[in-house]
Amino acid sequence: MSHDIILLIVAGWFVFFLLLGQHVATVLLGTGIVGILLWTGPRVLNGVLGQDVFYTASNYSLSIIPLYLLMAQLLLRGGLVLDLFRVGHRMAGYRRFPLGVATLVIGGLLGAVSGSGAASAASLATLSAPELERVGYSRRFAIGLAAVAGSLSAVIPPSLIVIIYGAITSVPIGALFIGLLGPGLLCMLVYIGCLALFEELRPEGAAPGARPDQPAELERGALGASLFMLALMLVVFGGIYTGIITVGEAGAVGAFTALVGLTLMRRIGWRDLAAALADSVKISAMLMLIVIGAQIFARFLAFSRLPRELLGLAEPLVGSPGLLVAVLMVVLFVAGMILESAAVILLIVPIVLPMLEAAGIDLLWFGVLASFMIALGLLTPPVGLSAYAAAAAQRHPVAEVFRPAGKFALASAVIVIGATILFPGIVTWLPGNLR
Repeated sequence: MSHDIILLIVAGWFVFFLLLGQHVATVLLGTGIVGILLWTGPRVLNGVLGQDVFYTASNYSLSIIPLYLLMAQLLLRGGLVLDLFRVGHRMAGYRRFPLGVATLVIGGLLGAVSGSGAASAASLATLSAPELERVGYSRRFAIGLAAVAGSLSAVIPPSLIVIIYGAITSVPIGALFIGLLGPGLLCMLVYIGCLALFEELRPEGAAPGARPDQPAELERGALGASLFMLALMLVVFGGIYTGIITVGEAGAVGAFTALVGLTLMRRIGWRDLAAALADSVKISAMLMLIVIGAQIFARFLAFSRLPRELLGLAEPLVGSPGLLVAVLMVVLFVAGMILESAAVILLIVPIVLPMLEAAGIDLLWFGVLASFMIALGLLTPPVGLSAYAAAAAQRHPVAEVFRPAGKFALASAVIVIGATILFPGIVTWLPGNLR
């Protein structure tokens, strides 16, 4: 069988099962196995399969993921998200625009401890959307704003897709986290500007000065829990940025601190701890399946020499790094619209890595840029996981949520991505000066 026919069969297999709705991990694994079997035969497949699965699953860089997930699950089980929103609501003075800004800021803080866009969006939609609607925003705009705030978890450390990118490219994950700070803050400022420009109000208006009744004890408890969450962030990320602890150690310290602090505050019990551990294991297993499937698929790509062939075809683009980056950003954005964020990184980065190295593109800078472009896929159809999670939490049609969320995504694409391309120092200056 000719190599061209094998490539057509493999491509057809991938597209067919993806359109059938199979999980992306299963599609990648099946495609890789079929490709290796047809290209090299069963003997090579038997030698590669077990070895690749073992070494991929034992990758130290990926061991960071369960630690941050456990920390996030403990904070969610302890009700700190609700407390953080109560404090933000109080500081906003129960007024419309300040409350919208508080929702975005809380989304950034929540992203800094969860790393999950869908979970953050669902939590914020449940807590903030009713209050945003009460102070005058339309229902679809309130839910869309929750989805936008939740999507910040992809670009605020500890972003899971950045951890995976670092594991693939061997770029230090701590440097990636530091590089995300500048664009992440810029993105939040852009979203605040969009909140003022694109707000949608209810026709019947609202009573912005109305204040919900909350017992003084409840408000004091919420303030204390919020201060604990900020202190936890300071310990984890202050340790990383000052070089006192590594990224993996920071995840362990964060999970342990969250466990001890929430236990002392009597926020969690044995049942909550068991549920947090179970959810962390489930999400980690799902991500590991995607990583293993992508590794087998990448092994097939190595046998087929497809990345090298693509490098030869893209030789004119290699001589123009700016044009190459622009093309890859479009590819990442389109892929982010139809695939999960982790799958996009695992599928595309191994293919384009030779092109990036040949063009002399800074892998740290490109990783941050790619993370932002993929994050836009959390807000755009047809997948849009943050938009779907927020809409499902409020049982609202997701098509209506995509409209306001899409405006925020477009503004972020133009301003944040454009500024990062024109001024690479936004990403590279801080990591370069803290090394």
